[in-house]
Amino acid sequence: MAWSRFPKKWLIPPLLIIAILVWSLTLTMPDDKLHVSFLDVGQGDAILIQTPNHQNILIDGGPDPQKINLELSKKLPFWDRTIDLMISTQPQADHITGLVEILQRYKVKQVLEPAVSYNSSIYQEWLKLVEDKQIKHNTARAGQEIDLGWGIKIEVLNPPTKLLQGTSHDVDNNGMVLRLSWDKVSFLLTADIREEAEFELIRQRANLRSTVLKVAHHGSKTSTSSQFLAVVDPQIAVISVGANNPFGHPSPEVVERLIDRLGEEKVYRTDANGTIEFITDGERLWVNIERR
Repeated sequence: MAWSRFPKKWLIPPLLIIAILVWSLTLTMPDDKLHVSFLDVGQGDAILIQTPNHQNILIDGGPDPQKINLELSKKLPFWDRTIDLMISTQPQADHITGLVEILQRYKVKQVLEPAVSYNSSIYQEWLKLVEDKQIKHNTARAGQEIDLGWGIKIEVLNPPTKLLQGTSHDVDNNGMVLRLSWDKVSFLLTADIREEAEFELIRQRANLRSTVLKVAHHGSKTSTSSQFLAVVDPQIAVISVGANNPFGHPSPEVVERLIDRLGEEKVYRTDANGTIEFITDGERLWVNIERR
């Protein structure tokens, strides 16, 4: 071989680089399972769904452009710069700031949002980018379903066709609530809804029962009522929350309620565990967390 003519020490660096690249490719190659990652983006929400047929769905982007970029780079192979569906569950900065960055760095095929009236510069910037890039823009309302193939689907449970008005916080209560399901495994993603929206979903007999509950509003005491928990009947709960945040999230009362129902080992928090990834084949469920 031609390589035999060169000193062996010259071969080590390129071989090491090749080995690293092969290992990186192996770790990021898609498989035949559904991956749902609650990304550690600080005091905000960001969820990445990766389907067996190679679709990437990003739900919210958190408050920090650098953090969402870092977390996506860990989950997506370096050659994959496509977000098949971007979902903004509500227009406040802790959900949408990171989405502005992703619109600028990735090819986004379509967006889905509740189209709640909200006057903020970051939301207006997001809307303008969507328009300028001519991205398909859809409005979410309860009753819609998104077929992701392989029997995997997303159901939109909230907001209602007629938006809620006169609640303690209409923007929060009209946030998008989604139920992702595949056979025996399901995820209820509750954005920042408060008790008024929880009780409305119960009253409407929405399909709430789920394996994994994404706790609403970073574990705020305004949500996760005992009645709502009883109807959802989750096996696992995830709280997306920033460490030492100024709001005191999650509420000790909510954490205690979750632990009493599920056990401490079934309550995960991004401030304590980092990014929390769930992997399922529709029958079984695995959890992969970052140790801190």
